[in-house]
Amino acid sequence: MKILFISHYFPPETGAATKRIYGLAKHLVKFGHKVDVITGMPNYPNGEIQEKYRKKFFYFEEMSGINVYRHFVFVSKRKNTITRLLNYFSLVFSSLSFIFNRNQYDVIITSSPPLFLGISGVILSKIKKAPLVFDVRDIWPGVAAEIGEMSPDSRVYKVLEWLELFIYRNSTLITVVTNGKKEKLISRGLTESKVELISNGFDAEFLDYQIDDSVKHEYKTSNKFNILYAGIIGVAQGIDIIIKAAERLIEYKDIQFLLVGNGVELEKLKLLTQEKGLTNVVFTNEQPHERIRSFLNFSDVAVVPLKNTALKDSIPTKIYEALGAGVPVVLSASGESESVINRSNGGIITLPGDVDALVSAIMKLYSDKDFYRNCAENGQQYVLNNYSRGSIAKRLEARIMDLTQNQDTRKVN
Repeated sequence: MKILFISHYFPPETGAATKRIYGLAKHLVKFGHKVDVITGMPNYPNGEIQEKYRKKFFYFEEMSGINVYRHFVFVSKRKNTITRLLNYFSLVFSSLSFIFNRNQYDVIITSSPPLFLGISGVILSKIKKAPLVFDVRDIWPGVAAEIGEMSPDSRVYKVLEWLELFIYRNSTLITVVTNGKKEKLISRGLTESKVELISNGFDAEFLDYQIDDSVKHEYKTSNKFNILYAGIIGVAQGIDIIIKAAERLIEYKDIQFLLVGNGVELEKLKLLTQEKGLTNVVFTNEQPHERIRSFLNFSDVAVVPLKNTALKDSIPTKIYEALGAGVPVVLSASGESESVINRSNGGIITLPGDVDALVSAIMKLYSDKDFYRNCAENGQQYVLNNYSRGSIAKRLEARIMDLTQNQDTRKVN
């Protein structure tokens, strides 16, 4: 098959969206399919285009057998509604130049959020006469209302909801990452056959990345109990709870918190840490994904927070990565992500925002070596057996092959 992905995020950018699309695309190439990707110039999450791609309106490259077509995208270090919309819509418009590309495809897969890229997906699917698969990682604009960023009664919300439903109507298939998201879409009138669960997962080759010993020396991880957060440092993640836990544990000189990543909340949290005089918190800024393997190798616990109880249908991909690397997880969240920890016996669950419970969970893993070892072993085995990215890509392949066969049948008839 010839498959076209349209994604706002792609390596060398980091984050859950990048891991998902790149992981699926790589495996589909391994299965013998031709895979192309439309994306922007890499700039996420710090709002600055990486040097190799600057001052370019178009850039083509090949990554792991994937043909990557990069298009112009507006970027700004200023984070507000206007700059975000310009960032999103600039890729919508620039990607439509792909109309003039003569390549034909059996299926087009568009990743959301951002929701607006679905406009490109709908237009290109009509012109290329290929079925559209709309891959929903978060349900927008619903998730914005859930975390308090937007009122569901506002005019803007109504417009976005109209666009969301328009894209759904013009998609042949909608894929989602959790059962909770599938149930939400079905409850809104979509047929069950149109919504398919294609979960996030773990790329086992991540374990083959070479361990970078400079991490150990640079961040002084030796002879310490290292607690890691690796991911986007944004509003939805609620990273401030980790700073509060670090403040409670400041007397334990062998406990260190490593915050790896970038995002809109980073400078605010750095300032908060300085104000509190917390010498047990280390910020590393954004790191290449290959180096995250080394951070996990030198860490003892991974903390995965979510801001509030509204995000019950989300499973952060960093859960799979930490468990897959044999690192117990303290999950400060509720909802569907709890099921992964419960079924794997790979860590401890606390309520979001509960600092006392987070500190207690950390101390349990710090002090109980047998419990710690069982969490590490159980979690890794469970993820490798149940959330291999290869098996998930196989499920996606089977579903889109059904779509293309049905499409061919309709053409014949």
